Order: sequence, then structure tokens, then C-alpha cells
Amino acid sequence: MEKNKTQIIILGALAVTILMNFQRVLLVLAAQDKFTELFGFTIEAIVLRVIIFFIYAYLLLSFNIIWKDKWEVSRFVSFTINLGLFVLTVIVTTRLMAYLLTNSLEKGQIFIVTFTNFLIVHPILLLLASFIKLSFQQQQIILEKEQAKQSALQHQLEALRSQINPHFLFNALNSLTVLIRNESDRALPFVDQLSWLLRATLLRSEDDFISIQHELEYLESYIFLQKERFGEKFKVDVQIPENWKKELIPSFSLQLLAENAIKHNVVSTNQPLLLDIYPNGEYLIIRNQIHKRRDATEGTGLGLLNLSVRFKLLKKRDIQINQDENYFTVKLPILKNESYNH
Repeated sequence: MEKNKTQIIILGALAVTILMNFQRVLLVLAAQDKFTELFGFTIEAIVLRVIIFFIYAYLLLSFNIIWKDKWEVSRFVSFTINLGLFVLTVIVTTRLMAYLLTNSLEKGQIFIVTFTNFLIVHPILLLLASFIKLSFQQQQIILEKEQAKQSALQHQLEALRSQINPHFLFNALNSLTVLIRNESDRALPFVDQLSWLLRATLLRSEDDFISIQHELEYLESYIFLQKERFGEKFKVDVQIPENWKKELIPSFSLQLLAENAIKHNVVSTNQPLLLDIYPNGEYLIIRNQIHKRRDATEGTGLGLLNLSVRFKLLKKRDIQINQDENYFTVKLPILKNESYNH
């Protein structure tokens, strides 16, 4: 922000300097001798005038835009500094011009011309400083609002992530309990896979989006855990081309949808649950057969709600949910992976 202010101040000082000296420069260049004879100004005097105007404009703008707030000066001190800079510049300019123009204008005439010029440019610079300062204040307000919005967004996302991990762990521990009671020899591989999943979850807890490839690796381990519980009663058919696997989807999304399908449906030998995952257009389709459970508890849509909210917060896009008599389908918008090297 400070760098931008300095750049604007330099441009503003340059613009005012050009505005106040452009006509004189043209006259000197067009008819130097006649102009010098009539008004007592030379190229050297014009160059000096341009330098002084620029320095004066730069100092006045810098003080009123940056230094005044940084030093936290009162209005009286601010007025005194502005007035002092004006008086000092008029005196210094008058003496330097008198030294250069010894054979032309009298010192009194030089003072009047100098005083008049700076009396004109001083309020112009103060107005310009007020305008620039107001513009930066508005930008700062917009920036602070955006930062507050991003901070709130981050808190929401962290809250959503915190809903994922305990929910998944609760279901996994239930499955492990069943295995220990019924088939203890299969409990150790289950614990190994569960440990890997929990470790992967911790490593990816800060990632909002990951590649489909990595999400499928996570899903594969999740499926292993569920197959230890359901066996061939739960099947997942993944049909995703290699060129799709580089694209991005929200982390944990496939696991959430698989878990959602298991929660809402009967998973039995007579009614096995089949989950299809495949691309279609700009969407990744996750579809399961409907074998609705009679004992489905309230609140089992938390995973879908979580996923939908994350999409809206991060990408301002909606997931599509369709349901007919036979299938429940979720369409996840695919996000292009810009960092992928084609």
C-alpha cells in the first residue's frame, strides 16, 4: 500500500509540475530571446522552476497523504507545516530566481510572481492530496472487508473440516469393534488401513481441493475398510480416464458420498449397494442404487450439506443432486488444475 501511495504521489507531483510549467516551456522553446527580453526568464530559470515545483509538490503531497497520519500530528501542527513549507519554498525560490535573473526582473517582481504561482498551486495540491487520501481510504475499507470475509470463510471451512474427521472416525471405530468381536484375524489389516487413512486425513486437513487421483487413493482405502464390514455386499465401480485424474475436487468428497450412500441404504446379500463413479461433461458423477433403509436416522444428510456448502464458499458453484425411483445421483463440478503441466 505504501509503495502504491508513493507512486501515486510522484505521478501527482509530476502532473501538477507539468500543468504549472508547460506553457512557459513552450514559449521559451519557441522564442527564447523574445521571451527572455519580455519576462526575464531563461531556460535555466525554467529548469530550476520545474525542479522546485516538483520537490514542493512531492513534499506537500507526501506530508498530507502519508506523513501526517504516520506522525499523528494535530490539525494545528499540520496547518503550521503546510504554511511553513509554502513560505520557505516562496523565499528560497525568490532568492534563487533573483540570482539567475540579475539583469532582468527586480527582486520584488520575482517575489510577486513566485508568491502568486505557489498561492495557486498550494490549494490545488491540498485538494489533490485529499482526493488521493480518500481514494486510498476507500480501498483500505474494501480490503479490510474482503479480509474479514476471507477470515470468516476460513473459519467456516475449518468448522466444516472439523465435522468430517470425527464423523468418519466414529464410523470406522464402529466397524473395528464389529471385526474384533467376530473376526479378530482381520482386525490388524483394518487397523493398518485405518491408521493410513487417519494419517492422510491429517496431512490433507488444510487442503480444500485435491486431484481426483489422490482422492481415489483415499477412497480406495476407505472402500477396503467398508469391504471388511460388508464384503461383496458393497461394490464401487470407478470408470475415470487418466486425463481426468489430474483435475480437482473437494478433499474427502468421494469418501463423504460413499459414506452417505451406506448410511441411507440397505447393504445386504439380497440388496447389494453399487456405487458408480464416472465423468460426464464438466461433472464427476457419483451414483448409487436406492435401497432405502427403514431405520435411517435424522441428520444423515450432513455429508452432502457439508460438501455443498464448501463448493459454494470456495468456488461459488453448486453440486447437483438428482433422485428417481432407482438411483440417487450427485454431480460434482470439476475444477481445472491450472498447475498441471500439460
